Amino acid sequence: MKYFLISLFVIGLVSISKSVEAQKEGDTWVIGYYSGGSPNYSVMHLDFRDLNMSINWHFDEVMHMSETAANICDSDGDAILWTNGMEIFGKYGEYIVDTIAYSDDVLSYWNWFNVEGIGPIGFPYHDGAIILPVPDHENEFMVLYHYMSVATQAYDGAIEYRMARIRMQSDSSFVTEYKDAVLEKYDFLSSTLSATRHANGRDWWVLAMEATGSKYFAYLLDPTGIKLHHVGEVDINLIEGTGQARFSPSGNLFARMDILDFEDGQNITLFSFDRCSGQLVYMDQFNTNFGFFTGVAFSPSDRYLYADDNRHLWQWDMSATDIASSQTLVDTFDGFIQPGWFEMDFGPLVNGPDGRIYIIPPAGSSEFIHVIDRPDELASECRFLQHHIDLKVPNGRSAPNLPNFRLGPLDGSPCDTLGLNNVPVSRWRFEEDQPGWRYDVRFTDLSFYDPQQWHWDFGDGETSDEIHPIHTFENGLYHVCLTVSNTYGQDSTCHWVEILPVSTEEENADISDDLSIAPNPFTDRIEIRSKRGDIRTTSMTIHDIHGREMMSHPAAPVPVVLHVPSWPSGMYLVTITEENGKVYQFKVMKI
Repeated sequence: MKYFLISLFVIGLVSISKSVEAQKEGDTWVIGYYSGGSPNYSVMHLDFRDLNMSINWHFDEVMHMSETAANICDSDGDAILWTNGMEIFGKYGEYIVDTIAYSDDVLSYWNWFNVEGIGPIGFPYHDGAIILPVPDHENEFMVLYHYMSVATQAYDGAIEYRMARIRMQSDSSFVTEYKDAVLEKYDFLSSTLSATRHANGRDWWVLAMEATGSKYFAYLLDPTGIKLHHVGEVDINLIEGTGQARFSPSGNLFARMDILDFEDGQNITLFSFDRCSGQLVYMDQFNTNFGFFTGVAFSPSDRYLYADDNRHLWQWDMSATDIASSQTLVDTFDGFIQPGWFEMDFGPLVNGPDGRIYIIPPAGSSEFIHVIDRPDELASECRFLQHHIDLKVPNGRSAPNLPNFRLGPLDGSPCDTLGLNNVPVSRWRFEEDQPGWRYDVRFTDLSFYDPQQWHWDFGDGETSDEIHPIHTFENGLYHVCLTVSNTYGQDSTCHWVEILPVSTEEENADISDDLSIAPNPFTDRIEIRSKRGDIRTTSMTIHDIHGREMMSHPAAPVPVVLHVPSWPSGMYLVTITEENGKVYQFKVMKI
């Protein structure tokens, strides 16, 4: 087996602009399907703070999730608040609000998804809620969501938007300032809420649209709260359909997906957006085949737009003179079927903080995620990996609705009035340029707050000023650093990159230090990681000191974080068996 080791030592100077309240509000995603103690189901916190995604199972969090999913993290990247559109939860699954968008009418939309014997399972609309920090109010958050009801234009619809204001206290408990407050009402809105940072670098634009029609509604969240800023119209009459609606990472572009019917297919409508004025302007519209729970997203640089129709993934070049004619097929679904379940084709898209785009399969309770590994490359080079991530437990189509928290002010614009500056923050990841060829390493810049210059030092005497360089190493250990800069400052971040000789399983049969388990002793969670840095399947069993089985899973992922606060203090034996039969055992102490 060929590989190179990824050592997760992060060394660097972090220059933080005072204009930035935090950096990691979107670094962990809360998704799932069902939880309540069963090892076959779990709420998952997908953690992007290291170089690779870590799948954290939270067995003790009792909640349900469907398509509506939104969360926010603290400054360290830990998820502290999330919602399924029907309830609001806090850290460790604490109930903050047990009913939002509620109606006691037995025929109401809320009660349709309040399943007897189970409880609220979450609203079945993507981008149906969003959570934003209240500007200049530390640890205060605005949870925005829709109120659904039967409507004349369709079988159901959003008839108003509501909000809850939540405050986290010094002891990490939460206080609800209010809930179900109604934003200014317009009948039958689209079921999607989208947000992007105002050009002043502090406030937030929240965008909603008519379901069918040409109107849009621009709300502004500032230190005084959220209010309707203006109602505008675009030069196209949109036809309502389910689907995502997303801003580009820069906030300058906006795309809305409308899934219509088998005959009319689905429309992807493209707009430009002015972060200063909040004006939305129609640009173009594309049509593809019909799909269920499909999605749309922009690449990190705004260069490309991606959308799918379940069976096909498409790319459009935003720099093309004729954007519509630039439509290119990225890939066609390969027919993969989740064992004992349905086909894992293409569904909603989500931008990851690691520069990748993740695609959630549209089948309910799916266990796989597709990945566009290099979305800023041409369709032929973007390295689309089908059913690449195996979560091992079901996800109920939940694709978190997260704004780009790493967007700063628009320096020099008419709305750059608060004296805030974009001081760049350096962040990057690396991987083999081609699988199995460890010497050529691709570096992907993830820096934010408007870097203008890049300087890579590869630790071997070679440097580069490219944004995403590919560098060839010899065997050895290298301290690689990226420095990014602009008019307002600079920042550097370094990682160790170790290139090992080609080896075989037989030659490495006596290596026992690939897996690690920490912390030890632990309090409420166990982190199992691999120096190899990949995501793979293992069999995992945990017994207490008396030999009682505490957890057993035949197909657990590595890396994984197990949250087990309810386990009693004492010694535990963790047994991990690789697919090749290799067995690891660890003794850990819970205090």
